[in-house]
Amino acid sequence: MKPQLSSPADAFAPLRDAASSAARNLGLTCAPWQLSPEHWQRVLNAVEARARMRGLGLPFGWRDELAVQIGRTEADAHAGPES
Repeated sequence: MKPQLSSPADAFAPLRDAASSAARNLGLTCAPWQLSPEHWQRVLNAVEARARMRGLGLPFGWRDELAVQIGRTEADAHAGPES
């Protein structure tokens, strides 16, 4: 079930969009909240790489917050170390 998201203008909207784009660009056909943990890691890495290429800093805890925003389960929310 897709989570209810706050206003599309909120601070995590660009990260949610980047995660959706990354999943699509990686050839993953399901929604980000339905990805396997391995594919979710690939999406997170792609989002981080995109931010670095654009010279953007990501806030501390962005991986966990993005997982919550996307609707990942609690077990998947803890996606790994922060960069």
